[in-house]
Amino acid sequence: MIRHIIGQVAASGRLAELIAASVAINLLGLGSSLYSINVLNRYVSVGITATLVTLTAGALLAVLFEILLRRERQKVLDKLADGMERKVGQRVFDAFSRSAYASLSAVPLPVRREALGAPGPLQQLGNHSNLAAMLDAPFVVLYLLAIGLLHPLLGILVTVLCVGVLLMGWQGERRARVPAEAHAKAASRAQQLSQFLLAAGETLRGLPMLSPMSRRWRAVQDDAMGSRRSGMYMQNEQQTLVQSVGQVLSVLVYAVGAVAVVQGGMTTGALIGASILSSRAFSICSRVAQLADPNVRATRAEKALCEVEAVTQAVGGTVEPAHFAGKLELYDLAFSYAAQPVPLFERLSLELQPGQVLVISGPNGAGKSTLIKLMLGILTADRGMVRADDIELRQLSPAWWHRHAGYAPQEPVFFDGTLRENLLLDREVEEADLLRELRDIGLDGFLANDPQGLDRAITAHDTGLAIGLRRRFILVRALLGRPQVMFMDDPTEGLDTAGQAAVAKLLNRLVGEGRTLVIATNDAFIQRSADWLLDMSKKPTPALLRPATKAAEGAPNSAKVPHASE
Repeated sequence: MIRHIIGQVAASGRLAELIAASVAINLLGLGSSLYSINVLNRYVSVGITATLVTLTAGALLAVLFEILLRRERQKVLDKLADGMERKVGQRVFDAFSRSAYASLSAVPLPVRREALGAPGPLQQLGNHSNLAAMLDAPFVVLYLLAIGLLHPLLGILVTVLCVGVLLMGWQGERRARVPAEAHAKAASRAQQLSQFLLAAGETLRGLPMLSPMSRRWRAVQDDAMGSRRSGMYMQNEQQTLVQSVGQVLSVLVYAVGAVAVVQGGMTTGALIGASILSSRAFSICSRVAQLADPNVRATRAEKALCEVEAVTQAVGGTVEPAHFAGKLELYDLAFSYAAQPVPLFERLSLELQPGQVLVISGPNGAGKSTLIKLMLGILTADRGMVRADDIELRQLSPAWWHRHAGYAPQEPVFFDGTLRENLLLDREVEEADLLRELRDIGLDGFLANDPQGLDRAITAHDTGLAIGLRRRFILVRALLGRPQVMFMDDPTEGLDTAGQAAVAKLLNRLVGEGRTLVIATNDAFIQRSADWLLDMSKKPTPALLRPATKAAEGAPNSAKVPHASE
């Protein structure tokens, strides 16, 4: 993973600039050693004040320039780190938003969770401090050569200990893989249980779940803490070992150097200079060795993200018709889930003219929601095709299709933000149009009694809204794009009589406007208004029926949705 990050730095176009700055920084880093050598060897021996002033001024200038260069290099590295962080974040969003729905769902949940959290460990490894350590690492050779010139034995000694520290880092990385994997799995289970506690407070209190959930929570937390403690223990152990080796290095440098000074093999100034150089070399090596743990975590995160990115990408066409009437056609459609031995349905064909109403009925699990997702292009059929105005759905631009097809899913989903933001989705909508849609579906009274109204804060896991209200709000969200085709999955589920009446009124308005409607529901009062009724309980080929009332009318656009009580 470190090689990958270095490759990104090289591809940034600023590598030459960074290398030049690093060369200057590390050459200036030799200044303190040269200062010590010259002060002790020249000034102490002759006592000329001008010599001391000159040497001190030169050393201070070297330190000043090194500080300035490090600061400028940090600015460049900060920009590169920010760019890499944004790139990783965009990769995560693209991987989860553009991948084919069925292929993404087949990726194991722990892998998806780790891929979603990939920006954290990747950012930690690629921060400016670690990037600086990677850039400085090659210059350890410069310091080792300088020490070797001062005294060959000291050069060999420092080289051995620096290489030893790097090997410790490599070995630590290998040892950290097992606890890192265990912690990732435990953290995924803990996160899943935490989300349950956030979203299912009523269920937890309304059912005898406290005891089993408490046992599960303790077990999950013990696993997570145990794996984290194991990883932290190994990391602390390695840091302690590195610090100990650093102390041993300092002792050995002075011990060997002192003998050399007594024997006349080097001067006292050279010994001090060699000590400073060895500290610099060892400091860089220890920083590189400490990259082992973040490198392991970043490697796991990158692997999980690549696994998600490797799934089949959603395929979309480029056709954007100038006009869309709303005709839909299914031809020889067949679909089966990977885990199912038999198709959910097959040989399904139907033609829905603009302005007609198709009602899809059947028991739970019969395939009502699946068929809607196929018609929306969320899922891909095993065989056959879906056409919109005689154009195969795969040829249409996904963005164009999403503008012309509204969707109210079975599960109302919101994101953290205001209610207005959840409804508008950054679309340009006139306030009058928004209020009209809210009024037509009977939500104006609720908003009038809510102090915050459309500025009400929404939290994804706890909206504070009853299911019937959430279902009506997502109908409004789908309608604000003024789609010609409207897909609704159980739009009246969880609605009271007033809510059902509001939905019936809305459906009548849409029929009057000539919209094509596809509704998955078992509500009889909506089924009676259908131009076509598709019974998904018939297997393997669903039965397409023409309701007697519509057959007698012979007028496809005259549908009227009766009230549930009618």
